[in-house]
Amino acid sequence: MRKKLIAFLAAAMVLGASGVPSAGAGTSLGGESSDNVEWLKHVPFDAVTGTGARLVGDLLYVTSWRAFSIYDVSDAMNPALLSTTPFGFAFENEDVATNGKILLFSESLPQNILHIWDVEDPTLPVQIAQLPGAGDHTMSCILDCDWGYGSDGSIVDLRNPSSPKLAGDWHELIGLTDDGHDVEEFKKGFVIISTISSPLLALDVRNPLKPKVLAQGEHPDPASWLFHSARWPNKGKDRFLLMEGEGTNGPFLTYDTTGWKKKRSFELIDSWSPSSASSHWFQEHPDFHNGGLVTVAWYGEGTQILEVKPDGTIEQVGWFRGHAGDAFSSYWMGDDLIYHVDLYRGIDILRLHPD
Repeated sequence: MRKKLIAFLAAAMVLGASGVPSAGAGTSLGGESSDNVEWLKHVPFDAVTGTGARLVGDLLYVTSWRAFSIYDVSDAMNPALLSTTPFGFAFENEDVATNGKILLFSESLPQNILHIWDVEDPTLPVQIAQLPGAGDHTMSCILDCDWGYGSDGSIVDLRNPSSPKLAGDWHELIGLTDDGHDVEEFKKGFVIISTISSPLLALDVRNPLKPKVLAQGEHPDPASWLFHSARWPNKGKDRFLLMEGEGTNGPFLTYDTTGWKKKRSFELIDSWSPSSASSHWFQEHPDFHNGGLVTVAWYGEGTQILEVKPDGTIEQVGWFRGHAGDAFSSYWMGDDLIYHVDLYRGIDILRLHPD
């Protein structure tokens, strides 16, 4: 199954470099964009290969394939670098898992190891443990990082983070024969599973060793792309479950959650893609409620800004593509600022102007 995942990802990265920007582009020192997206400044990422980030309070944790960095973003226009921690090549940890106390770095290659870092002092992170055999492609915190759920099935007991334990395999416990790509906790003890070619899954993991399948949603094109990541806004109270796919023409998708507990399913509403490039990490706007804005990284297509309409249909409302860039993740920093995290360039700070 891991070979299948690697093949999907390799194809997605090749396609990501071939995107063509939409018509009507404006050009700046940062790149090309729609008229309503302004490039403001560039923050070089110290170690290159910036793959993902996680915001906890005023701290932004950004990981790469050979280091991670922590920024103070209390002034979002002027992020202040607090520390960079190099550790040599380790792939890939693209979904950053931290509660601001510990940070999990999941090394799939060249070793299969989960690294646990103490980050309570953001200026001086300290590695406190390693757990061989738990280097899943992604590792996610659940239950405030007392536990970790890995994409390959690893259940990690982190209640004593300096002595982590491999406690089980959630794939086996729910009978999942497919591989997974990511686990996203949308409220404490409840997660959405982004699978490779199976239906997406909602699980109750309040008892991490006894996960329960609550609902699932159709995978519309398992031969072309994998479910990459999920977000269910407003802690699972929103009408829309948001998904995106990685691979050939990997799209952004909306699912209707109405009556999901009774139906035990989510209904696909719409999907959107700008070209044959692949989507990647995304985030809904802080004001998202039964619709609203979403910012999505789209590899060679840069950052795409989409609007989910009240009926769940999707429309492009803006975009930015950095010069010689490859967007891996995109995040809202307040009402109108966006951090575009690029694999090669670093962080581009963008402003979305209202129409």
